[in-house]
Amino acid sequence: MKKVLILLSVLIPFVGNAQEYSLEQYLEKVERENISIKKAQNETQQSAEDVKMARSEYLPQIGATAGYRRDFNNSYMFINEGESGMEGVPNKFPVNFKNTLNGAVTLEQSIYNAPALANQKIAKLANAYMKLSQADQTNQVVKQGTLLFYQALYAKESLTIFLENSALAQNQYQQVCEMFANGLVSEFAMKQSELYYQQTLPDIENARKTVGNLLRELRLLANMTEEEPFEIKGEIALPDASLEATGQERFPGGTLKMEQSIKRMDLAKQEISLSKAAFLPKVTFNLGYSLDAYDDKFRFKDRNGVGYGTINLSIPIFSGGYNRSKVRKSHLAYEKSKMEYMELGNQLEKEYQSLLADKTVASTQINTIRKMVELADKEIQASEEKLRLGLVSNLELRETRISYIQAKLQLLNATLDYQAAIVNIKNLLK
Repeated sequence: MKKVLILLSVLIPFVGNAQEYSLEQYLEKVERENISIKKAQNETQQSAEDVKMARSEYLPQIGATAGYRRDFNNSYMFINEGESGMEGVPNKFPVNFKNTLNGAVTLEQSIYNAPALANQKIAKLANAYMKLSQADQTNQVVKQGTLLFYQALYAKESLTIFLENSALAQNQYQQVCEMFANGLVSEFAMKQSELYYQQTLPDIENARKTVGNLLRELRLLANMTEEEPFEIKGEIALPDASLEATGQERFPGGTLKMEQSIKRMDLAKQEISLSKAAFLPKVTFNLGYSLDAYDDKFRFKDRNGVGYGTINLSIPIFSGGYNRSKVRKSHLAYEKSKMEYMELGNQLEKEYQSLLADKTVASTQINTIRKMVELADKEIQASEEKLRLGLVSNLELRETRISYIQAKLQLLNATLDYQAAIVNIKNLLK
């Protein structure tokens, strides 16, 4: 086995200066840099602005206008000379000034506006829903990153197993070469063992490609450039051998997805209030002041200023049945949201039980295959010694080696399945 370890140290590529990320470090980077998470944050910020916009509908609206006019010619009012009855009196009078200034300030305040109140509540609910959606999006991306990370670890550990398989085959080939040199085996046996060694090389190349592809996917998820040094570290930990199944547990509820569904129901219910508000009157209060000033020489001594106030009442009378249909539609949408909530609960319960079953199956497989690996390890060590003594053939040792490698791969695969079930369960319960 010492020769095998030496060969493995030669075959496993050196990482170099690439920065190594643990799972926790990688997920922290994903939460900071992932594009989907940033988009969700942006949408939450937009919904917060919607709340401010909805609130502004009930705040005073103040506006001001100003204008200047320059008349280049005089405008006259004419009087018929025969009608004036006075000689020497001009028959026309200028009625305009060369310069005119005008301005106004207005204030509008809603006293009662049911749609505006309903929109405020909807905006607040939508903002709360977007916060939940952002948290859910973050959880989904973190879950995706965790599973990808475990898959990359699985691929790396598979590569190590394939390298070990190749090293064992090469060690077998070297032993047979020594035996051939001593006249203990035929040339056919030597070439056969060489062929067995060469058959292990394609698996190594495929495993390396898989590792490279998964590392690229991890880079993309964390929004990392190709130039940025990147490598992962860690291993897929085996669960405790005494782990027992808990498949009878029920889905607890109150999770993030359930809260999202509740918010959707609240939004649908508030839409009913908004549609009913279309039947209610609106009352607004206005204050204003207008000022006009006239002069030929920019002194503006002649001024007219008027202040005013109004109360406006707007009463909807007939909309052609549109508002009634909108109310009925919003009621139907609310009923649909309640059914979706119940359906989601059933779906999550089913998914939860399925994940618990996957976890139990993987745990059972791990406990079984772990023993197989221990037995296969002892068997291959014994077979190597038997080969030296001529008690087993090349083919028998190859079969023993393949059984050992397959057992290790099965154990690794079962461990990955177990960890994937754990990740999915944790994500489901958030």
